[in-house]
Amino acid sequence: MRIWVYGDCPEQIQSMMEKNVSSSDTVVGTSVRAEIGAAFPQSGLTPAVSAAIRGEFDLLLIPAFGLLGDKTKADQMIGLFQSYGVLVRSVSSNGINSS
Repeated sequence: MRIWVYGDCPEQIQSMMEKNVSSSDTVVGTSVRAEIGAAFPQSGLTPAVSAAIRGEFDLLLIPAFGLLGDKTKADQMIGLFQSYGVLVRSVSSNGINSS
C-alpha cells in the first residue's frame, strides 16, 4: 500500500512509520501540521491533498483524527480524501495501535 504520513512533528511521523508501516508498504510522502495559530492551519495537508488528487497514495496515516480539526472539519477532510480514493486511518483507532 502507498502511504502518506501526517503528524505534529518529524519525530512523531518517524515513530508512526516505525510502528505502523510494514515492509510491504511504501511511504510516498510525509508532512507536518502547521504551527498552532498559523494563518492556514491545514497547510500541512496541502501536499497530501495534491498527491491524493494525482492518485499517488492509498492511505493517509495520522496520529489521531483530532489532528484534522474539530469533528466537522475532520469529517470534511476525511470526505475530501475519500473522494480521491484515499483511506484515512488513525494510529490510535480503527484497529491500528500506536503501541
